[in-house]
Amino acid sequence: MKNLNRVLAGLLVLIAIGISALVVYTTTTRTLTVVESTIWQVFVLTAGLAGSFILGQQSAKEAAREIIKPHARSAFRRLVSLYESLSQASTEIQLTENSESTDDIRVVIAKLDAIVTEQLTAADDALEDWRDIVPEDVEELKQNLESKIQGVIESE
Repeated sequence: MKNLNRVLAGLLVLIAIGISALVVYTTTTRTLTVVESTIWQVFVLTAGLAGSFILGQQSAKEAAREIIKPHARSAFRRLVSLYESLSQASTEIQLTENSESTDDIRVVIAKLDAIVTEQLTAADDALEDWRDIVPEDVEELKQNLESKIQGVIESE
């Protein structure tokens, strides 16, 4: 689809150039009437604008992708980090499911506390990465999270 649009845009621009060349050639052989001149100008203008518009849209999309790529990579790395951390927490929980020793449980709770703190730090960093792109959405999300945390604290 992208290549088809690019071909169509290039074709439209070439048509505009071709019509312009045809008009120049025709005016050297005879004088064009006002109606003929107007019609040719409308054809050239329409083809040129359509081709330019399509190429401009594609250029804007490609530029946006290039701007977003570093943020997407960063967010993906943080997602992998969070996933690994959650996997570690799950493993710790499974290892102590059969343990009856309070010392073992204290160690696991300390490990889980460290893992959760690490995850929250990674999530905060990820939010800051996205603040450059969608600051309003990040601010709204932070406010929602803070109100949920406040609700949990008040319910305890």
